[in-house]
Amino acid sequence: MEEKLAAIHDQALRILETVGIKLHHAELIQRIRQPGVSVKNNTVFFAPDWVMQAVCRAPASFTLHGRDPCHDMVIGGDHVNCAPGYGCAAICKPDGARRSTVMADYVRIAKLVHQCPHFKVNGGILAQPSDVPADQSHLLMLYAAIISSDKCLMGVLGDRWQMQALMDLAAIAFGGRAAFTAKPHLLTLINTISPLQIDENALDAMIIAAQHNQPLIISPSPAAGTTGPIDMAANISLATAEALAGIAIVQTLRPGTPVIFGLQCLGADLKSGNISIGSPAYTLQSKYTAALARMYRLPSRCGGTLTDAPHLTPQSGYESMLNMLATFQNKVNFIVHSAGTLDRFAAISYEKFIMDTQIIDMVKFYADDLDVNPDTLNLELIRSVGPGGQFLTTGDTLKKCRTHAWNPFVGVRGNTAGASPSDQFLTSIADRQRVMLASYSSPPMDRALLAELDDCMVRQGVDRGWLSAICRQARGNSPPSNA
Repeated sequence: MEEKLAAIHDQALRILETVGIKLHHAELIQRIRQPGVSVKNNTVFFAPDWVMQAVCRAPASFTLHGRDPCHDMVIGGDHVNCAPGYGCAAICKPDGARRSTVMADYVRIAKLVHQCPHFKVNGGILAQPSDVPADQSHLLMLYAAIISSDKCLMGVLGDRWQMQALMDLAAIAFGGRAAFTAKPHLLTLINTISPLQIDENALDAMIIAAQHNQPLIISPSPAAGTTGPIDMAANISLATAEALAGIAIVQTLRPGTPVIFGLQCLGADLKSGNISIGSPAYTLQSKYTAALARMYRLPSRCGGTLTDAPHLTPQSGYESMLNMLATFQNKVNFIVHSAGTLDRFAAISYEKFIMDTQIIDMVKFYADDLDVNPDTLNLELIRSVGPGGQFLTTGDTLKKCRTHAWNPFVGVRGNTAGASPSDQFLTSIADRQRVMLASYSSPPMDRALLAELDDCMVRQGVDRGWLSAICRQARGNSPPSNA
């Protein structure tokens, strides 16, 4: 594999040196213009040595800090961290029917994320609400995440003014600007535009995040055969070139800013021209993403419980399991889309969210491997039972039955008491979701802090009615309308 990685790396650097990358930001181009960087119109060409010297300034790992330190997460090394779905604008029901997401959905998903022990991070575009002003949705989503959870936070990509507003709001939540910039608190996902472009909003976000010392995921997403070459090696090389360019730019703006090497190299359905995230082509490219990140000594992002299935079906299960199992096996450091995503990022499902947390449970159990020592080999127990005996009623089994046996919380086993297995499966999912929401309580927040957050939102033009509604939704258990 080392030879393949070296070839992909060399190709990426050749792309940056001879093809270049378009940066739609005249001000930033001037800021990074120096020996090793040449410009023709708005296409920038990078010398290989300049790129790698800049990339080497990025930390190999960093800690993302939550409002409650118990949720702090190390991103890098062999640490594997899961994050929920991101960016979907529709809620998909089990029968495939869809509706637009609303802010109440966002809050409800934030509460489920807060309740799930697999997630130490909340926020981002958990679901894109359609019932709020479009120019305020970025602030309302971050506000809702802060109110609903004290875990680490993902931000939302916006233009320069929106990014600054998000930084201002997050700084209040974390004790003021000095405390906020002292540590990584707000992680922002940046997408390049394949092939070989970065738009103004993404570059503005890099500038603002670097000014505040806040981490970024640089995440190109070329689809093999449409926005990227059909050969996967070339597609990965293209994505690597885009990611290295973005990381080098960030390190030029502020050396040491935490970044994640986050390729999302997609497959493509060439019959329709649509992307594919459920095919093994996506999974295989994720394997190389993780390996490249290790080679560069950078944290990685790829994978997840991704599927092309339009709604909850056996296809959504087997595609999601393949992707998540490979993600854990390759020790990806930060896994966006770990729960709920359907139909090539087009929809999110409450039912799939619960099913995916079960998949994470299974994969973690498998990845943790066996503990082999004299106690677990337990020769004395086997000797005491002897040939032809049974272990069910031994004291050892009774002592360990609640901790050593893996049991599903949604899977169907045995007699379904006359119900169809598919109905029983959906019932167990609904029961699990109901228990999670019923046991949820919003994390404590000082009244003065809440008032300061509210005042910041109002200064940005947000109506106090939305703030009151989000607070009510975070403290109640009622589902959104038409759930």
